[in-house]
Amino acid sequence: MASDWRQRQKQELRQQLYQNALELFETHGYDSTTVQQITEAVGVAKGTFFNHFPTKEHLVGEWYHSITVESLEAAHQRGSTSAEAAVCDLFVDMVERAIASPELMVAKSQNSSDPLLIEAEQTQADAIDVFVRQQCTAGKDQGELAADLDEDFFASLLTAVLTGSSRAWVRSQPRFDFPGLIRQRIQFLFRAAKPARG
Repeated sequence: MASDWRQRQKQELRQQLYQNALELFETHGYDSTTVQQITEAVGVAKGTFFNHFPTKEHLVGEWYHSITVESLEAAHQRGSTSAEAAVCDLFVDMVERAIASPELMVAKSQNSSDPLLIEAEQTQADAIDVFVRQQCTAGKDQGELAADLDEDFFASLLTAVLTGSSRAWVRSQPRFDFPGLIRQRIQFLFRAAKPARG
């Protein structure tokens, strides 16, 4: 019982550090926020932070991971009526969650060569790819997509649209309508992949 209580306390402290860090990043900027500021906001020693997060980049990786997990869970629960709607709804949901924290979007982009973030992005891309490929298979079965469509290629193309659009959004000033652009691009690709009319 005591070990369960300690584990809960540890998880709660980790969550406090994480939430406070995200708030500080949005207020002061990712680069300007120090580990010292994060730990002071929670009232713990600096070493405690590193027991939970080896680097600041780990916070960004966790943020990106949580967006993907939550969006995929929502997509599975949503039960969209078509492959296009399922992919579109997933991507728009991810985009809306991400742009709610623009400072973290920028931090992820600026630290994109960090091995930790590369690994985190690949893990999430793989999870997204599985969902998108499943939708492509369902789309072919329902006659929504051409029967000879290469599902792997189409899924990787859709994922690349999400990734490329994310990078473009980070670099753009003023910011463009990211959810609207994603919806427009996915609709275009699905129209191009429809079965040919006889």
